[in-house]
Parts: sequence; structure tokens; C-alpha cells
Amino acid sequence: MMKLNKKKEIVLYLLLSILFAFTIQQLPFFKGNSLHLIHAIKDFDSNKLQNDWIANQTNHLPLFTFFNHFLIKFFSIKILYLVHFILLSICALFLFLICKNEFQELNKPYLSLIWFSLFTLIYHENSLFGGVAGQEVINEGYQPASYGVLFFIGIYLFLIKKNFSAVFFICLASSFHPTYVIHSGFLLFGISMYFIFRKEFKLLLKINTFYLILILPITFYIIYNFLLVDRSFVFEGQKILVNRAPHHALIQSWFSYKDIFSILIYLISLTIVLKKKRVFIPLLFFGLISIILTVIQFFTQNHSLALSFPWRSSVFLIPISTMIILSFLIQKISKYKIDPKNFAIILIIISITFFSLKNHLIVNSNQNFYKKIELTKKIKDNFVLIDRLLIPVDLLNIRMNSGLPIFVDWKHPPFKYNEIINWDKRMNLAKSFFGTNDLEKKKTILVEINNLEKVSHILIKKKKLNFKCENLIEDEEYALISVKNCF
Repeated sequence: MMKLNKKKEIVLYLLLSILFAFTIQQLPFFKGNSLHLIHAIKDFDSNKLQNDWIANQTNHLPLFTFFNHFLIKFFSIKILYLVHFILLSICALFLFLICKNEFQELNKPYLSLIWFSLFTLIYHENSLFGGVAGQEVINEGYQPASYGVLFFIGIYLFLIKKNFSAVFFICLASSFHPTYVIHSGFLLFGISMYFIFRKEFKLLLKINTFYLILILPITFYIIYNFLLVDRSFVFEGQKILVNRAPHHALIQSWFSYKDIFSILIYLISLTIVLKKKRVFIPLLFFGLISIILTVIQFFTQNHSLALSFPWRSSVFLIPISTMIILSFLIQKISKYKIDPKNFAIILIIISITFFSLKNHLIVNSNQNFYKKIELTKKIKDNFVLIDRLLIPVDLLNIRMNSGLPIFVDWKHPPFKYNEIINWDKRMNLAKSFFGTNDLEKKKTILVEINNLEKVSHILIKKKKLNFKCENLIEDEEYALISVKNCF
């Protein structure tokens, strides 16, 4: 099988990574009322979100907010589609480069075609790409977690001995999404253990000093803004957060036989790279620390540990482990005196074409989403009149797609303990308001709501509207009413 020169190799790998990214239909930015962008857009004149309660709670994504605000201000929000596309391409490219660094036969062009074909399949099938607890490093939606792909850049740079650059990208990922701070520590511990194994103590000291310089600003930001609160708030706030998302935070809620399989995939990959200490030792400790802390959390039921999500390391380890195993198997092909040229070309054409057609044309989830926001468009027709909306808490597409402040919804709580307690109070009031058919009770609850924050309009199901009031929109299911005119 022929080999390519270095420049042609890079072009080929980049092209294949871009083709992979094209197979993914990116989600609209505000699908599910994606609140992670609210701090980035709230000060624009095109919306009223500067008056939204959640937009004025403590921002846990300072770098993500600044970066996106800058891009949207000088271009448009559509520029973020390009950013997300680049992150998807980075994911494929650097996972491949990690594998190619350990399995040199992958530099043969037709083996690389087979690798990208199988990676495209693995990504879209998801169970061998995603981590445990319903978490993944990147998907169809643009979000802070997507910057976790920078971990893959960091790991690759470490493997080619660009140690300081590796640390920079690992810390950059953590700065975009502070949930990754603890996992950056797991990985740096693994890297440190490699330097200890090699007895490179001066380099160990330099690397860790550099890491601390980069990681401490975001760490101090999180500690100062989120953890330094009255202890009386901590227990109640943690309880609310854990109970709100048990599928992420409670092991007994998310653990299944699939996660045992994921651990098995991880262990098999370690046996494959056992002799390659530069990759084996960091991955060993990266996973081992995560598993140990997960076990400790299971037996102690410690909420602080649960909300640090130590098992989230799996969003990096599972993709790497899966592709290490596949790379090992693909490399075996090169030992046979056959040229898989035709097979490789057919495979890459089939995989790219199939998933592109499936996701962009056959299963068009975005088309279904746009149908769902017809209600939002009707509400937005009254944009000038509305100061703040009270809506059923399970409606997730109103706030960001209308640009109007809402009282509360379920999907997007704040993360500071005293603020999450206030969110829970708002949730209970909203549920009580929409849960009763007694008009007098509704009036009493509305007084409590207005004591917290004055709402000007209410979105309510028509079957719950058991009193005469002007409906401002034409919709089969919902009515939009003015508080001033109806109460």
C-alpha cells in the first residue's frame, strides 16, 4: 500500500475530518431553549433578556460568554455554526492523530479511509462514543461541553512531546467549560505519573507549575462565585440540583450493563497500549481516579462529589478507548498482502453518504423543531406589549426563541446554591398556579409571584382558562393573556 508525503497526509486527514462533520445536522442554537448563550446575547437590543431573572444570576461560563458575545457582535449568531463545525472536525481529526501516533500503519491512506468510515459509524451509533450518565463530549448541539474536544488536542500534543502546548489546550477546554477543571486535574495527574516513571522531575515541576498558572484563574472564579456561600444554603441547594438531574448525578439512576461494557472497552484498550507507556500511564490514571471517586461517591452518597461528576472523564476515555481498539484491528489488515483500496473507498463513500442523507434529509429533526416554535412566533408578535411571561414550566423553547424574559422554566436553573433555592421557589409557585383550577387560588399565587417579580402576561392552556379573558394569540392549545386586563 502506498504512503503519502507529510503535506498530502495532512490534507487527506483534514478533508476526511471535514467530511465527517458534514454528516451531522447541527441543531438550532435555541433548541430546548439552550440557555448557555443567554449571557452572550442578553445585552443586544434585539431582545429583552437583560431583564430576565436567570440572565442576571451568576454566570458560570465567563470565557464561553465573552467569546460568543464577541463573535455574535461582529458577525452574527450564524458564525457559531462554523465554530461548532470546526469543533466537530477537531474531534475526528485529533482522535485519529492520537491513534495514528500509536499505530503507525494508519498513515497508509486506505487504512485511514477505513478508520474515518468506522469512526463516522461509531459517532452516529453513539453507545461506543458517548460517556456514561448520558454525557458526551460533543453532539449536534453547540454547547460549552463541545470545547472538551480540545482535550484530544492536548493528549495528542503530549504524545508528540509538545508538553506545554498540551497543557495549554487542556486548560483552555476547562476554561470554556469549568466542569472539566476536575478532569483536567485527573489527566495532569496521569501525565505527572508518566514523568515520575521516566524520572524527569525537572520537567514534571515545570509542567505542573505551568498547569497551575493556567488553571487557577478559572478555579478561583468558580470557588469565589459559587462555593463561598452560607453553609445553610449548601445542603438544600445540592439536594435540589441532584434531584433535578438524577440521570446525571445519581449513580443508581444511570448505571446499567452498558456502563460495564464501557469499562470493559476502556480496560481492553489499556491492554493494547500496555507497552506504550506515554499513552498507557496517563490514560490509566485518568480513568482510575475517575472510577475510584465514582465508587466513593456511590458508597458515601456525597452530594458535593456527585455534582463534580468525576465519571465525566468517560466522555474522553470511551471515544479514545473505542478507537484504539478499532485502530489495533485496522492495523492488522496491513499484515496481509492485500490492497484494501477499493474496499476503503467504497466504505468511506457509503458511510459519509448514508449519514449525510439520513441526518439532513430523511430524519430531519430540525424541521420538526421549527414546527414546535410556531407558538413562540405567535407570542413574539406581542413582543412590544410583553415585559415578562409566566409560562408552564415544561415549555422549553419560549425564552431564547422569543427574546422575552420569563418567570421560570424547568430546563435552566442557576448553579449557585442560594440561587438554585430561589429557582426552586419559583418553580413551586409556577407549578401551583398552573396546577389549580380555582380562580381565587390563582389570584393568591399570582400575588406571591408578583412579589418576587412582576409578570405582565401569562401563557396558559385553553382548557385551564376557566374565566373570561381576552386571548392575544390564535393557537389551538394555548392562550396568551394580559395580567393587567384579566386579574
